[in-house]
Formats: sequence, structure tokens, C-alpha cells
Amino acid sequence: MKSFVPPLMAGFAVLCVLASQNRDRAVAVDPPRGTDQAKEYPGCKQIFNGKDFEGWEADASTWTITDGAMRGVGGKSRLAYTKADYGSFRLIFTARMSPVNGDHLGVLFWGDRPADSSRPKIDNAGWLQFMPPFGGMWDYHPPKHHDLPHKTLAAGSRDSAKWSTTELLCDLEKGTMRAAVDGVETVRYTHPHPGERKDPEKRIVSGPIGMFRHGGGASEYKAIYVAENPKGDKLLTVK
Repeated sequence: MKSFVPPLMAGFAVLCVLASQNRDRAVAVDPPRGTDQAKEYPGCKQIFNGKDFEGWEADASTWTITDGAMRGVGGKSRLAYTKADYGSFRLIFTARMSPVNGDHLGVLFWGDRPADSSRPKIDNAGWLQFMPPFGGMWDYHPPKHHDLPHKTLAAGSRDSAKWSTTELLCDLEKGTMRAAVDGVETVRYTHPHPGERKDPEKRIVSGPIGMFRHGGGASEYKAIYVAENPKGDKLLTVK
């Protein structure tokens, strides 16, 4: 029996080494949800993990997860939005319409936090909207929502069926927004009342970031990253 002890001990040692390697590998590929840094976007953190809606309000009548993307179609809700509020921030995300059906994508910010995720209030709630990839903007301040004048630096694509990556750089104190799509800065906006926080027809405030489901098509959003109070004015996706 003594002659079998060394092989058994050697086998046990090998198993221990393999188990340790497997634990290290698991940690490397499965970081804590909502906290992993984006290597390509310094200072940004992932806020949608592609697996569930942790950190988001997303009504199940409209929002599901498909192939790592949040997908909004039908149902009662027009918006999936963050549980956290953001004032000055950098936002980077990838999105498409699938199918398009003549509709458009949209990201909403600086509006009131909805009271009901199944029917989130958008009209008259003060939201500003940027529409990738073509670069339109819309204003949801009362008394009636309307087109939002902005400066177009470059024409954006009209192909909403193709995945595109959008970056917004928003400064609440200055009331400014810069937008880039697929590495090209396309739009700049300056709010006419950057310091207003109370007047419902003029104000901009810290609030959720919302991904818009518009019309009868399906809106898909993935790879969503945010940096709060970013330093400088460099757009990370623009080379």
C-alpha cells in the first residue's frame, strides 16, 4: 500500500493547481456587474451587462434581452432607463433598429425621473433626445414637445438597421452636448438656459439616462458605458 501513496499525492496536487487556475480564469472573464472598466474607454464603466436589467428600470411588456442587447418592441413602455441619475456624463453605446419600420432610435437625458416604469412619462417631462445615427434632436419640455435646434457638424447615416456606436459628452453646468457616431463628431448643442433648474419650460436637471423605444419597430441597445463628471472635452471614439 505504501507504494501507492506518492502517485495519489501527486494527483491531488495536480487537481489543486487546476482548480486554482479555473478560479483565476473565472474571475478574469466574469467581472462584477456594472463596475468593469472599459479598456478602450478610459474612465468609463459598463452599466448594462447584456444578461439582465440590473441597474435599470425596464418593463417586461416591452423590454427583453436578445443576444446581449436590450430590445424594446411593443408593450406599454417607451423607455428603459437607469436607476441612477446623471448630470454631467460621457455615454457610449451601440444600437440599431431591427426591424426599422420607419422608426428611429433615441437616447433621452436631463429629464424627470418617471414614476411608473410601465408607462414612463416622456412628453412634458423635460427630456432632451438625441437620435442616432442620423443626428436629430428633440425637446420634451412643456407646453408641447418639438424639434430641437442644434449645430450639425457632419451628416449622420440614415441606416438605422446597421449597428452604430454613439458617444455623448454632456455638461450640465454649461448646458452643452457633443455627439459622435462611429468615430465622427456629428452634432453640438447648447441649452439656452443652462443654469435653470426649476422652470419646467426651460430647466435641465440631473436625471436618468433612457433608451427609447419608438413606434412599431424594435430598438436594440448594447455595450453601454458611462463616465460621471468626465474631465476635459475629448471625445474618446473620435480619433
